[in-house]
Amino acid sequence: MTAPTWIAPLAKPLEWLIESVYTYILTPIGLASYGLAIILVTILIRALLYPLTRKQMQSMKKQQAIQPKLKELQEKYGKDREKLSQKQMELYKQEGVNPAGGCLPLLIQMPILFAFYYALLLLGPKLDQPFLWIPSLAQPEYGQGMSWLQPITPAHLLSPAVLPFLILPIIYVVTQFIMQRMSQASNPTVGGGSMSTVMMLMPVMFGYITLIVPSGLSLYWVTSNIIQIIQQGLATGWSGLLPNRKAAPAAATSGSASAQGAVITTTGTPTSVSGTTENVSAGRRRKMRKKKR
Repeated sequence: MTAPTWIAPLAKPLEWLIESVYTYILTPIGLASYGLAIILVTILIRALLYPLTRKQMQSMKKQQAIQPKLKELQEKYGKDREKLSQKQMELYKQEGVNPAGGCLPLLIQMPILFAFYYALLLLGPKLDQPFLWIPSLAQPEYGQGMSWLQPITPAHLLSPAVLPFLILPIIYVVTQFIMQRMSQASNPTVGGGSMSTVMMLMPVMFGYITLIVPSGLSLYWVTSNIIQIIQQGLATGWSGLLPNRKAAPAAATSGSASAQGAVITTTGTPTSVSGTTENVSAGRRRKMRKKKR
């Protein structure tokens, strides 16, 4: 197996790097494992990409901070789409926000993903070893498609020959959904309508890809997602993971500041709240009786 010309300049160095970590770092300390080598190389890649990822996170945080101003613009110019777009761009420029700031890291990661795929194919039979619950990092085989899942029956899918290879794709889909929730929570302008539907379908689509590529690549993908979730949580918060907490209404007590104020009744007369609820109710009943007379 040889990598295509367009990706070989990335795939060959990645193959060499994985092989070097396995041979010169892990093997001497008695941890010879291509699974660990893939994880360590993934951590290295994420560390190298961190400056770009950090800019992406900062851009998302700035966009989160200007949400109230964007909402005001939408309320003011909502009927004039051209004017709204112009004012939004002016606000972005004024606040130093790049709306497309999150695109560059994604564009860079795609070639790395393809390169990692071909690097694992170049390693070939060397990956045919177990890691954790995975019988072989080289499975499913290249070009096999989803034939290994057939027949699609509970007995087959839960069998020892299939189930271990389904766990990483499931973890990948879950981590991808988590990343999207965190991104949308930190940047509510992303998504909405048909875009929101597309964003929800993307984890499923890429989850399908993890079913037709070697488990070594799925391991890289899952590790990368987990690292990005941690980085994003530390940079923009964990609002996409934690449920929104609604503030409980404060109870009005006679000793509180609110209880020391005055309540304006329907007649316009200020009534002191220092009196008891029973007195207020009695006063209302007397007024009702007077009206009936």
